[in-house]
Amino acid sequence: MNNITYEQFKSLPEYQEYIETNPSTGVLKVQVFTADQAIPIPNTNIYITKQIGNYNVLFFQGETDSSGIIDNIILPAPIGDFNLDDFITPSYTTYQLVASNDQLKQIRQYQISMFGDVKVLQYIKMFGGDNIGS
Repeated sequence: MNNITYEQFKSLPEYQEYIETNPSTGVLKVQVFTADQAIPIPNTNIYITKQIGNYNVLFFQGETDSSGIIDNIILPAPIGDFNLDDFITPSYTTYQLVASNDQLKQIRQYQISMFGDVKVLQYIKMFGGDNIGS
């Protein structure tokens, strides 16, 4: 498995196929907290990746702010066909999200689904202590 950035991926032939099936974008907001959302956790590293063919593509890397938030992460997604009236699950693309906090010695992993023209909220609950888990 080759680890590459999204910018590197854009220069590969696999990118064209990927973007044809994901021509739209979705927006992701991540909030990291503890104590039932009462205490935000700043300085948590957020990584968003996706395995595409022989590549593990890093789409985003960042750190939460003093409010424990990273907002407006834009990710490729299928065209938004969301309609509450028809009860059909819209097309989506799945990404791997890893949240790592060195101070708390914790790692959380999530599969997130991104929908075109939809803002997705991902809440990440961290606890104090030395355990590492998902």
